[in-house]
Amino acid sequence: MGVSFFYVLALLPVSIGAFLWCRDKKIVWPEWLLGTAAALALAALFHGLSLWGMVDDNETWSGEITKGIHYPRWVEEYQESHLETTTDSKGYSQTRYWTTTEHRTHPEHWEAATSIGNENNISEGFFKEICRNFNNYTVEQPYKSGFDSGDRNIYAAYNRTGFVYPVTGIRHWSNKVKAAPTLFSFAKVPTNIVVYAWPSNPDWRISDRLLGTAKTYLSTLEFDRMNSRLGPIKKVNVILVGFPSDKGADMGHWQQAAWIGGRKNDLVVCFGGGNHVEAPAWVYVFGWSESAVCKRNLESLMIGEPLSLSLLSKLEREITANYRIKDWTKFDYIRVEPPGWCYWVYFSVLGITQGLLYVGFHRNKASKGRWYDFGAIFGVD
Repeated sequence: MGVSFFYVLALLPVSIGAFLWCRDKKIVWPEWLLGTAAALALAALFHGLSLWGMVDDNETWSGEITKGIHYPRWVEEYQESHLETTTDSKGYSQTRYWTTTEHRTHPEHWEAATSIGNENNISEGFFKEICRNFNNYTVEQPYKSGFDSGDRNIYAAYNRTGFVYPVTGIRHWSNKVKAAPTLFSFAKVPTNIVVYAWPSNPDWRISDRLLGTAKTYLSTLEFDRMNSRLGPIKKVNVILVGFPSDKGADMGHWQQAAWIGGRKNDLVVCFGGGNHVEAPAWVYVFGWSESAVCKRNLESLMIGEPLSLSLLSKLEREITANYRIKDWTKFDYIRVEPPGWCYWVYFSVLGITQGLLYVGFHRNKASKGRWYDFGAIFGVD
């Protein structure tokens, strides 16, 4: 049916309202306009919410801390305006206007600025650690409007040493593939197949991108540092998924199906099999890359190779050389249809809201002779 269904159906109460306006002296044209606006607004609301819920998705950005900042406590002085209207016993109103001097305290706190645009609250202890590793401590005096007392300065530590504190951040994007997974032959994962949930990285400093046995053999810190280098230049989010030695290569395909091919910038490396998982017998790489060569090269690099820092270096070199993120404008042709239940919910809500509106219009004090009286339309004398 498509999103046009919402607007076509909205014309039904509009037409009924026009008929009532012509036939019922208690229905006036401003009420009909109000009912029409309500019907069209509801159609637009269901249109937006139904499609947004289907295509809204997340992706992970990677970066690093670029600066630590100490904001000391200070007090701001400002003028607050007041307006008071009083009415005496004779019905005369009097308005009084005045200003008062108020104070607002800005508490002491510490923040870390990142290369991906986030600013996160941190502890005093972590700020001091940043100062040591960045070997930097700068006193700055920004403009503080209404400064009254406290410390005028802020204290910043810029990264002058190249020390890497990796970070992640979640960004929203519109994923039409998510709304139409059957177009790309992603089967539903059977209930007896155990796959991993997509890593949403709730801790902005320590990611969850090493899944399963991968986190047993590799350092999360070094893996995140690799992503912090690759993220800005290749727009990629590398994820490693390790399966137990008794699981076959089909698990990589099931993982791909569970994630509908991965998020916008995901490059997912699944591995397992063999007697020693740290030297995998099978590797399967998926992601929405424009370069199939990069994925096949990564698979060749990891077969029989022990998981180590040296392997991470090889993976990073290959991704840097050959990975290209998918051009998602190629999926603009996909037509996203609202789910079936949305039509019935919309039909019900439209009928209830329009019914209540026109019952109210009929019962209020408005009439053909008082159409200009908006107080009457809303039932007010």
